[in-house]
Amino acid sequence: GFILLLGFVSGILPSWHISHYQPIDIVKGSFRFYSKMVLGRLFIVVQNVVTVTMLTAALVIWLQLNLLIHAPLGFNTEHLFYIESPEGKSQTVRNLLEKMPFVERIGCYQGSTFTNYNISGKGVKNSEGDYEMLMTTDLDKEAFDLLGLKIVRDNGATNNGYYLNGEALRLLNYTGEEKEMVWGDGEKDLIAGVLQDFRTVNVLEDVHPMAIRKLETVDDPNFLVRTNGDKQAQKTFRSMLQEQGIPEEDLQYYALSMEDCIAETFEEQQNTLKIITLFTIVAIIISVMGYVGLSLFFIRQRRKEIGIRKIMGSTSREVGLLMLRTFCTPLLVSFVVAIPLSWYIMRDWLSNFSYRISLSPWIFAAACVFALLVAVLSAAA
Repeated sequence: GFILLLGFVSGILPSWHISHYQPIDIVKGSFRFYSKMVLGRLFIVVQNVVTVTMLTAALVIWLQLNLLIHAPLGFNTEHLFYIESPEGKSQTVRNLLEKMPFVERIGCYQGSTFTNYNISGKGVKNSEGDYEMLMTTDLDKEAFDLLGLKIVRDNGATNNGYYLNGEALRLLNYTGEEKEMVWGDGEKDLIAGVLQDFRTVNVLEDVHPMAIRKLETVDDPNFLVRTNGDKQAQKTFRSMLQEQGIPEEDLQYYALSMEDCIAETFEEQQNTLKIITLFTIVAIIISVMGYVGLSLFFIRQRRKEIGIRKIMGSTSREVGLLMLRTFCTPLLVSFVVAIPLSWYIMRDWLSNFSYRISLSPWIFAAACVFALLVAVLSAAA
């Protein structure tokens, strides 16, 4: 419908405009056209409102995505990779990892990861005798330190005891004073202490109840690896695992970047940013074409005036400023319209996130300044 309306308006307006002129005047050469550029200025206002709104949207979405991906989760994620070993090849994989120059530290784990992959759990009795499900994982001291988990209460139990996070205590109705817990199969384990709550997957996810066992050694382990930030690390890890017999289509599950796993959960927002960026670029290109066309029309229409001004001593700079003043008023009008419009749209979009940026004035100022620079440079060119 919009395309049809645009096509109709694009055709009818020029036709209506041309119908006002007498063909005989054009034939005689006596026709002279002078316009106040009302439609041109209206075009500047509308186009610049669209451009500023799109620029603001792209900037806000990028800032929000950056905030979500790098938000503190309660544990370390920077340059950390989960490397899952093929069955029976743990020592081989570790030896290969140790030889890689970009690998800084290696820890061992078995069980749930802190991503949306490889989740395992176990039933445990709460204080009322009902069963609840906890996510479980085993870590050696190196992996525990790499994740940077914070112990808020240490019971001193070192013999295969489990650390529970605050959400697990709430789920089980524990006070934190308990010394042991009973699994669904009747087996008992010591409670080694309490961990500060942390969010797995991403900052918008609820805190999951977890039981983490800190062991001296982990049997048949997988590995938590910290690199120096080398961009080729993940590719190298996957090549190594492929040589160990992992099918190519499964490699993404065997070598996981924690930062990439967080970014993956915001794929919808990233696609939105790509679309907005594309339309922003299109809007800027249309704006540049419009400004160039209008400036050429302005010069052609007022060439006699410009010539007289030149004869009277005006410089090219002064003539250029005269032309820019013609565009400045509609630009300022467009800013007055675009700022509240973009603020309303982006405030509504940000309301979908519990953890979000604030709409600072500098965001709108940056979009307006960029649009102004595009207009000035286009007209000046």
